[in-house]
Amino acid sequence: QDDVSLNGYKKHLISQSSPAPLTAAEEELRQIKINEVQADVGVDTKHQTLQGVAFPIAKEVIQALEKLKNKKLNYQIDMKNETIILANTLDTELKDLPKRVPKDAARYHFFLYKHTHEGDYLESIKYIYGLISVVVFFSCSFHLLYTCSIRERMLYSSCKSPLLEIVETQLWMQIVRKIEIDYGDELTADFLYEEVHPKQHAYKQSFAKPKGPAGKRGIRRLIRGPAETETPSD
Repeated sequence: QDDVSLNGYKKHLISQSSPAPLTAAEEELRQIKINEVQADVGVDTKHQTLQGVAFPIAKEVIQALEKLKNKKLNYQIDMKNETIILANTLDTELKDLPKRVPKDAARYHFFLYKHTHEGDYLESIKYIYGLISVVVFFSCSFHLLYTCSIRERMLYSSCKSPLLEIVETQLWMQIVRKIEIDYGDELTADFLYEEVHPKQHAYKQSFAKPKGPAGKRGIRRLIRGPAETETPSD
């Protein structure tokens, strides 16, 4: 009887208009986004920022970054202690770079890209998801969506911008290219070269069309009709 009363009907309407309950994964994702509220970035302490989470960076990471002119490095997040730590500083040639990208975890990679461009020898440091010019890579394979927790994926994505801000503003390193990849096999010589030196599309000048006659139909002309051209007979 309570269900068919006015009060019960109102409760039913409220229940119908309420949002569906979140799953555990959705609730975790919502909480991570809520925590990204402050706007401060530092090396030694943890901060939430408007663009992401700035985890403290281990001292060996800072020291390794300062030696980056002759090193190839990658970094990982210590999920337990919420700190960005150094993964390895293995000497890596371009042909071996794909092997440094793990298939079972996300990573940040800083790479000193040594190459020749238009006859000049260059050393560009790249950051992949890459005053020194660096290429940075951030790697996270599609299949990691099923092996990594939502928290891990979110933290790697959220920590990226604060980490790069520290590298650029406090360590005075110029990031010439930032790339997000799914698999290490993408890091070929041609791929990196095109990323650092994209082809300039030649501009094709189109010739101006000659102007047509004035007005849509040209200048009006007086044309006599057949009746006007006939000569009257005697």
